[in-house]
Amino acid sequence: MAPDAHKGRDGRRELLKAGAYAGLGLTLGSTGLSCCPWCSKQDETTARSATDAPPKDWTMVAYCCLECDKCDAYIATQNNDDVLRAKVAAEWKMAAEQIHCNGCKSGAALFNCEAKKCAIARNLPTCAHCDDFPTCDKDVWMKWPPLKEKVETMRTRLRLSS
Repeated sequence: MAPDAHKGRDGRRELLKAGAYAGLGLTLGSTGLSCCPWCSKQDETTARSATDAPPKDWTMVAYCCLECDKCDAYIATQNNDDVLRAKVAAEWKMAAEQIHCNGCKSGAALFNCEAKKCAIARNLPTCAHCDDFPTCDKDVWMKWPPLKEKVETMRTRLRLSS
């Protein structure tokens, strides 16, 4: 088999593994269980229900509705915590020097995903504010179903608060 032939299989394998964890609403991260690598601080004490009021300030809510202040990359950056930065880098298979994030909506965001690009193009604070979200077929929602659930929960919170 050619060396490049493994790339597609390895990518599918990672997607299936991520999907299996995501189907359970979990990923095994360095700081515990979470819905995805970007949200390893989420737990029962910080989980929000669909009946909670939506945030008044969307600055620290990522376009995919993750809360930046619960993200290990953000926390490591804000606290200049090199130990946490190294843990995040190892978990996400990145170099520790790459872990620098001031929030998804800042000039120093760690990722520039397709959901972020779309929301910016539509001038929306989050994907939850998008009328087309129910039919959105972006890969991020397939790869991390709990992210889609977060957006759906936020959409419910927005409807209930109107």
